[in-house]
Amino acid sequence: MRNEMKRVTIFAISMILGLCSIGFGQKEFINVNGKKVEIFTSGLENNQKDRPVIVFENGMASKYGSWETVINEVSKTSAVFSYNRPRIGESENDSIPPTTQHIVNNLRNMLLEKDLKPPYLLVSHSFGGAYIRSFASYYPAEIAGLVFVDPIDFTKKKGDGNLPYLEIGLTQHQIDSMFAKPYDKFKEKLYAEMPNFYVEEVKISSQLTKTEFEECVRTPLPEVPVHFIMAGGYPKNPENRPTLYDKVKMFRIDNNLKMKRWIALLDPLKYGKFFYCSNSGHFVQTDDPETVISSIKLALMDYDKIQKERTTN
Repeated sequence: MRNEMKRVTIFAISMILGLCSIGFGQKEFINVNGKKVEIFTSGLENNQKDRPVIVFENGMASKYGSWETVINEVSKTSAVFSYNRPRIGESENDSIPPTTQHIVNNLRNMLLEKDLKPPYLLVSHSFGGAYIRSFASYYPAEIAGLVFVDPIDFTKKKGDGNLPYLEIGLTQHQIDSMFAKPYDKFKEKLYAEMPNFYVEEVKISSQLTKTEFEECVRTPLPEVPVHFIMAGGYPKNPENRPTLYDKVKMFRIDNNLKMKRWIALLDPLKYGKFFYCSNSGHFVQTDDPETVISSIKLALMDYDKIQKERTTN
């Protein structure tokens, strides 16, 4: 959780206030639990029975504008749904904690209200990965595929957070000393300075980490195309505070450990794929949108293969 929160703080803040104008589609509002939710749909003329709807889930406290280039391309052939979670953008505050169950139920209800029926190809960024992984746990039969763009590491178990520090050469005592009180102060400062919509999602992220993401992973991944896209570019504006270790080396170690866990998750699947973007920052969908677009198109192709296999067997 320590690394995830700091990483989100560095990369996501720059996207909180910005919203790109997506060229092809319709912005509107849906009433959910008495509050309006801002949505953006595109390519609805491509909505057909049994054809996957592409659904985008944003990163922590981020708006759907970061998907602009990706949406403009994939909506040429598929129906697309994107939105801003409660409190974010023009979506109203529903005063309900953004738990995975709450967000998944909101999303599913909105899709059905727009007559966008399953199957769904879910595409997420960062913290949004926890939400689409939960969707796949709640409604596995409705999933056509899952694309995780540099996601929060929902494969992390207790003790895994110390592994990068141990591998770089720190002792357990150094690790404990480094993150005891300073981490609590970091959280307090963050909660006091950041807007409510950001803080609420940070709290949910912290809860999920403490429970090893049990809400997200309580059922196995469905046998559908599952892709992980990892950002390999070191942050252009990293933290300036001094550390006991080489920060670039630590970034590489942490990435390698996550990569091993994610590939292990994909290994049992027939249509699992892993993409490594060596020059992309955390927002792969803006730094390297072509990779995300290619991933989505490949997932759709593999989904079609699965359907053909089922009809011939």
